[in-house]
Amino acid sequence: MAVKIRLKRIGRKNRPFYRVCVFDSRTRRDGAPIEELGAYDPHARALGNKVSLDAERASYWLSVGAQPSETVSSLLRGLGIDKNGQDAAIAEKVAAEAAATDEKVKSQAPQPPAPKAEAAPAEAAAAETAPAEEAPGGDATAAADAAPTSEPAGDVAPAADAGAPEKEG
Repeated sequence: MAVKIRLKRIGRKNRPFYRVCVFDSRTRRDGAPIEELGAYDPHARALGNKVSLDAERASYWLSVGAQPSETVSSLLRGLGIDKNGQDAAIAEKVAAEAAATDEKVKSQAPQPPAPKAEAAPAEAAAAETAPAEEAPGGDATAAADAAPTSEPAGDVAPAADAGAPEKEG
């Protein structure tokens, strides 16, 4: 059974008023509806008074395959409901969350192993520091060059006493 969401005219002559209803597609324009979703008053001045609609039920009928007429489709768009039965704001939010999830998954994906070219400098740096720390007993200059000390060298004279007067010569 093909289901349509369309307008049912009620109201007097030259003063139309419509109900937004769910119909079997074979039913006449003003026939018995399956369900009434709301009302549409084209002569109302305020936009909020023009359309009153149960958005949750409209979304349900759209999600199960009901086809809106052109006018009802325009009214639904004005209320922020798309043809798939979702609020436009919710649809945008879901799309943004999906994009964020995709980015997160890509960033957390296991990285391929590092190329050997990057591993070689790390091994070379480890090899340079290892001999300096384990230098043989006879090679004291290599150990002194590799590991700087905080103590002053032995051939540097100690600073003059701060209390003694300086001699000018």
